[in-house]
Amino acid sequence: MMKTSTAIRRGAAAVVMGGVAVGAFAVPANAAPSLDAIKQCESGGNYQAVNASSGASGAYQFLDSTWAGMSQSAGYAHAADAPAAVQDAAAAELMARSGASQWECSSMISSGSYSAPAAAASVSTQSSSVQEAAPVEQAAPAAQQAAPVKETAPVQETAPAQESAPVAQAPAVEYSAPAAPVQQAAPAAGTYTVQAGDTLGTIANKLGVNGGWEALYAANSGSVADANLIFPGQVLNIPA
Repeated sequence: MMKTSTAIRRGAAAVVMGGVAVGAFAVPANAAPSLDAIKQCESGGNYQAVNASSGASGAYQFLDSTWAGMSQSAGYAHAADAPAAVQDAAAAELMARSGASQWECSSMISSGSYSAPAAAASVSTQSSSVQEAAPVEQAAPAAQQAAPVKETAPVQETAPAQESAPVAQAPAVEYSAPAAPVQQAAPAAGTYTVQAGDTLGTIANKLGVNGGWEALYAANSGSVADANLIFPGQVLNIPA
């Protein structure tokens, strides 16, 4: 921090060599401190550090009045608002212009009254024991048991199908065609025995049957099924 405000003291990291902690910025007495040593003494290397009492800010703890006079401060109201590279450049400009005396820490570093506190950092050597492995995280508990499956609602039984009423079958009516009226034979005037070679026509001509062979056939319809088929010895009625 600038000499006009109270400094923020932060510890700098120490390097452990062979198990012995050495201050990261051990500066010989009366030697001009480096900007890195000043930065660690002022803020612990924190570029966003802010001193609540003095208002100094940034890694080098610039007061706002000092920061405003730096060529790199344009666009940044406070040092802590600027990127690290801009703060480093402003500190280098102030160091080149006014020397390390602008920082309160510079006299402490030069006199040897300040040494960065050592931060323990273990370095493995051949004689050192193997570091114990980090405990293995226990596996996550087994997945929760699946929620019981809801029983499906019982399927409603379908109502039995109503039996259809028996169809009244109409009584089968047998149809019989009316029998052809039997032509009554004309009253016979006598009989004739069929001779070989006779036909109804020759017989009707020979006997002079009135109405011809048709009348002779009608008179014998009960015994002659076919007018063209008569047999020798067959007795025919001769119509009057």
